[in-house]
Amino acid sequence: MRLALAFAFLVVAAAPATLGTAQTRGGYLAGQPPIDAVRLLPPPPEAGSSQEAFDRTAAAAARAGVNGPAWEGAIREARIPDAAFMRSLSCAVGVQVSAEKTPAVQKLMMTLMADFVVPMDQAKTTYKRARPFTADGGPACDPLVAAGQGEKLGFSYPSGHAGIGWLLALALSDAAPARSDAIRAWGANVGQHRVDCRVHWPSDVAAGRMLGLAVYERASKIPAYQADVKAAASEIAKAEPLACP
Repeated sequence: MRLALAFAFLVVAAAPATLGTAQTRGGYLAGQPPIDAVRLLPPPPEAGSSQEAFDRTAAAAARAGVNGPAWEGAIREARIPDAAFMRSLSCAVGVQVSAEKTPAVQKLMMTLMADFVVPMDQAKTTYKRARPFTADGGPACDPLVAAGQGEKLGFSYPSGHAGIGWLLALALSDAAPARSDAIRAWGANVGQHRVDCRVHWPSDVAAGRMLGLAVYERASKIPAYQADVKAAASEIAKAEPLACP
């Protein structure tokens, strides 16, 4: 199951080899007509539009906040498999979420991400939108950028982190409804942190959440999803409560 965490990061990074893995692996929606993200999502804002101006204003504000609290928070959630990311997710759920402690939760998450990655990549490769740090030459908090490998992040629209964060928040709210407020706040923060990190525009985040919702709405009707949510709920109910600051 440790490989599943690595797969999660690769899904978000959207490396071409990973997309093939996702298609082979299959998710809850395997065998169904694929989600057409290009039809589902609006295109990125046009140059000179009010939305594009808002995106650039947000990117400038994030640049002014480099090394501030929001920037530091974004660093902690820059990579989905990292311990810091899983710790914040665990705090939202109220129990330690890991391959070892909660394998049913892990299965639910990995299967949903397999459903998300293919339509996400379809939109990214269609629109080929540049990321904020690429567009203005400014800093970004993602480790790949710090290592001089920012191009490996791929294109900007829609945000994979935002979409996966929201998708997981919706599903984990099904598994732990008593924690839904905290879980959905966590899911929203995952997307906002990508703006704070200067690797996404706000409209990327909005589109990612829209795609995450579309995947959830289809997957949640599948009996296999419903069975996995039930198993995850039982696992969470039996787990030792996690105390977070």
